[in-house]
Amino acid sequence: SRLKIFAMVLVAQLDGVEGVKCGRGEYPVGAECCPMCGAGLRVYKHCTASSSTTCIPCVADTYTDHPNGLERCMDCKLCDKGANLVPEVPCTYTKNTVCGCPPGYFCSYFGTEDCELCQHYTVCFPDSMVKVKGTKTTDNVCEACPPGTFSTANMPYNCTSRPIHKEDGLVQGEGRNTPSVTIFVVPVGVALLVAAAGLACIWQRRKRKNRGGQQGQALILTTDSRDQTAVPVQETGDDTEETLSG
Repeated sequence: SRLKIFAMVLVAQLDGVEGVKCGRGEYPVGAECCPMCGAGLRVYKHCTASSSTTCIPCVADTYTDHPNGLERCMDCKLCDKGANLVPEVPCTYTKNTVCGCPPGYFCSYFGTEDCELCQHYTVCFPDSMVKVKGTKTTDNVCEACPPGTFSTANMPYNCTSRPIHKEDGLVQGEGRNTPSVTIFVVPVGVALLVAAAGLACIWQRRKRKNRGGQQGQALILTTDSRDQTAVPVQETGDDTEETLSG
């Protein structure tokens, strides 16, 4: 489009002067051919028989990107916010604005020079995954998780295998779920060993206590019997008299 505008200006200038053929890098003015101004410049004063073309720079938000005989620089392009466009390359004195898409968007319609319409990327929701990631000009392609798998976050690139419930009450998963099984089984085994050791200690203490009680009773009985044997029997006076009289 910029080339078309430039060509139209040159044609209009050539139409005013019939039969004048200018060389490359020149433009016709009346019966004369004047040197063109470079990119980023415009004509301030046309050449004369005694002076060359006077050129001045373009002002802000205007540009010329080719050698020209224009008396006014072209306006920079404005990116349409309603079409979700943002300046991808800002306008300079020698180059027009290049419009593009902001993050999270892709160009759904590309014009002759740059993007003219942006759309938001499709979001792959839980229980689906990204089959093909979008580019600057294409959308994301989502795919449902295969049977026996799932996903819980948006935009996952892989689905996770569902856990398998076994009869012993433990849950054993596949893939990423395996470490959680190890963490669950080890504490249970340790707890069972500790409980068994505690019960064994209690049983041993009770057994020793019972044996100690029986030995104590036997010792007391033996001591009592010895005491009874060792105590002498004293004779009373009545018994002595009966013995003498007899």
